[in-house]
Order: sequence, then C-alpha cells, then structure tokens
Amino acid sequence: MSNKDHKPSLLISFGGNALNVPDQNHAHQKEEFAIAQKSMNGVADLIERGYNKIILTHGNGPQVGQIFLQQELTKHAFPRQITLDVCVADSQGRIGYILQNVFDNVCQKRGINKRSFAVITQVIVDPKDPAFDHPSKPIGVFYSQEDAQKLTEERGWELIEDAGRGFRRVVPSPHPLEIVEKKIFHEILEAGFIAIGGGGGGIPVIRESNGELSGVEAVIDKDRTSALLANEVGIEQLVILTEVDFAYLNFKSSQPQPIRNITVSKMESYLEQGEFIEGSMKPKVEAAIDFIKKGGQKAIIANLYDLLMAVEEKTGTHISA
Repeated sequence: MSNKDHKPSLLISFGGNALNVPDQNHAHQKEEFAIAQKSMNGVADLIERGYNKIILTHGNGPQVGQIFLQQELTKHAFPRQITLDVCVADSQGRIGYILQNVFDNVCQKRGINKRSFAVITQVIVDPKDPAFDHPSKPIGVFYSQEDAQKLTEERGWELIEDAGRGFRRVVPSPHPLEIVEKKIFHEILEAGFIAIGGGGGGIPVIRESNGELSGVEAVIDKDRTSALLANEVGIEQLVILTEVDFAYLNFKSSQPQPIRNITVSKMESYLEQGEFIEGSMKPKVEAAIDFIKKGGQKAIIANLYDLLMAVEEKTGTHISA
C-alpha cells in the first residue's frame, strides 16, 4: 500500500447522545440498541473503506444519572450506597455490551469480517489534583434544600443549587494521568478487533503506596481520557463526535463562524481568548490540542452522524500541527 493509500488509525469519541434516548423516563431498552445501530453503521462504513485500526470511547452521563435515580427510588428496600467509581463501571459494562453487540451484528449483516471487544477501563488520577479540593461536576438527581442538608450530614456529599431546579451533588473532575489497560487496548488492535472502552472518562482510581489501585469518587472528562488513550496506544487521529457540525467562533452570536482547517497554535489562541464554552466545546478543544501536542497527527471535531464525511475531510473541524 502506498503512503497515499494509508488509512490512519482512529480513536472515535462518541458523545453521550450516541446512546441517548430523548425521553429517558419512558424509554424502552430496545431504543438504546436502535440508536446505537446508527452510530455503529458509521463505524462499519469506515471499515469498508479500509480503516482497520479503531478504538471507540463513549459518554455515560444519562446512564449514570439513571443508576443514581434507581438508588434513590429503592433506598428504603436496598439501603446500600453504591460508590461513584462502581456506578461508572456499571455503565461501562452496560454501554460496552450494547455497542459490542450492535457493532458485531452490523458487521455480520453487511458481510464485514470484523468484531469488537469491550474493555472495563480504569484511569489513574492524582489524589493531590486540585479538583479534589474544588468539586465542580454535577451528577445525579435534584434534591430539595432539606434533603441536600441531610445528605451533606449523612454522606459527606457536597451539593450546590443548580439553576433554580434544586440541589445537585458535585464531584471532582481530575485530569487523567494513565490508562491502566493501555497494553490490553494495544493487543486487541493487534489481534484485529475494534476496541471499545474508556466509557464515561474511565473509572477513576489512585495508586496507593503499596502499588494497589483504589477507586475514588470523581468523574473524568471523556474527551481528555480519549486523547490520553489515543496517545498512549499510538493512534494517529482523534475524532470527537458531538451534537454540532464544527467548533465555532462567536458561537453565541447571530452569525457563528465554523472552524474548518486550523493549526493547533491558532486553536490555542482562540482557546485563550475564551471562544469556547466551559463544560461544552472547551474540554473538547483542550483534548484535541493536547492530543496533537503529545504526538497525534490530527484531531477532528464533528457531528455524530457525519463520521465518514468528517474522516474523509468533507466536514468538521480539522486541527493539525
């Protein structure tokens, strides 16, 4: 194969909407499989065009929210409180199974000789990360002020008032330092499988002085973990899929400007100017910049359903060195 025909290795980071059923309260489980099929057909399109080395990562926000809601609704019958790291693991298993099942069935139906392998993924964080002193990531359900006070006293949770809708728990969001299973991801790719993992940013763990790993109550940004995993495994291109077609300048104005092809240094300058929204596009741009600066060839930010077109440079924001 000539250099021109070379297909780069990809890490594709699916936003939470890859499995998100709009009405979560009345959604049937089968709807998650139906929505996943649209996303996995996009991955199969890539494989048919010769992209063979692919890792898939995914969000888990709605699913973790459901786990917390189930705990609250059954707390009198089942008073045992499940910690956040285990909740993330639960969601990784659930979503990993759905994506693996749907992807394999799509390939079977289309006659593609490819299968997937889902990995429960732990991510090491620093216990001294400043985020642990300033919890900022809201999770779970809304509580009254009275219930919030009780939870603070009984469980030591930190809760804040959220846009007049009630009180929500906030947890730390530390930076990811190392993917524990990075060697496994590499071996899965070498064996010819598509790898699925890093769900919800990974299960946050710290390494104790004796070398053991212990889970902590935190949430890691999914795209930061995706960038780290891509760098650690030697992936060439990072693709961040979201609800918009591009990263935009002047996003909140009446005439937002799509960013199409841009250097990492120019993207950094826009980041420093405050062009990207905190908790929305900003962490995606930061992850893309970090990936490029640590050796990645290109980062792409595009719409969830434009995967093939984005990889073929027909849409999306393309960031390179």
